[in-house]
Amino acid sequence: MNTEQIDRKVKLPISEAFFISVRQIRIRFQRSKIMIASIGLGIAFMTHLNITNVIFNAYMADAGTTVEAYQFWLLIISVFVTCVGLINSTLIAVYERYTEIGTMKCLGALDHHILELFIIEAFLLGLYGGIIGFIIGTITATSSLIMQLGFDVLSKIPIIDMFKYLGLTTILSIILSVGSTIFPALRAAKLKPVEALRYHV
Repeated sequence: MNTEQIDRKVKLPISEAFFISVRQIRIRFQRSKIMIASIGLGIAFMTHLNITNVIFNAYMADAGTTVEAYQFWLLIISVFVTCVGLINSTLIAVYERYTEIGTMKCLGALDHHILELFIIEAFLLGLYGGIIGFIIGTITATSSLIMQLGFDVLSKIPIIDMFKYLGLTTILSIILSVGSTIFPALRAAKLKPVEALRYHV
C-alpha cells in the first residue's frame, strides 16, 4: 500500500482536529497560560504605544504628535522577545508530548496530522493572546492619558481606529504564534513512533 492510499484511508476532519487542540489547551492549561501571557504581553506593549499615538493624534491634531523612532525600536524588540519566548515554550511543550505523539502515530496519525494539531493550537493561543493583549494595552494607554490629560480624552478616542488596531494586533499575534510554532511542530511531526515512545520527560 503506497503513501497516497494510506493518506486516503487515514483522515483527520478539521472539526476533530479543532476539538483535540482545544482539549490539549485545557489539559495543559498552565503551559497554555504561559504562552498566552507571552503573546499578550508583547501585544499589550505594542497596543499601548499605538493607542497612545492614535489618541494623541486625535486630541492634539494640530501638534502632529507621532510615535518616535525609539518607540518603533521598542516595538521590534518586544516582538523579537515574544517570538523567542514562544519558540522556547513550544519546544518544551513538544518534548512533553513525545510519548503522546508516538502513540498517535502508532494509531495511524500521519505527519501532517500532527502538524495540523500544533498549528491549530498555536492559532487558538495566538487569538486568545492577541485579544487579551489588546484589551490590556488599550486600558493602560487610556488610563495613562486620562491621568495626563483628563477625562476629555475619552471623547477623542477614534472607535474605527480602535477596531482596526484590534484586527491588526490579533492577526499579528496569530502570525507570531503560528510562525514560532512551525519549526517545533515540524520536528514533532517527523518523529518516528519508536523514538517518541522511548522518550521520557
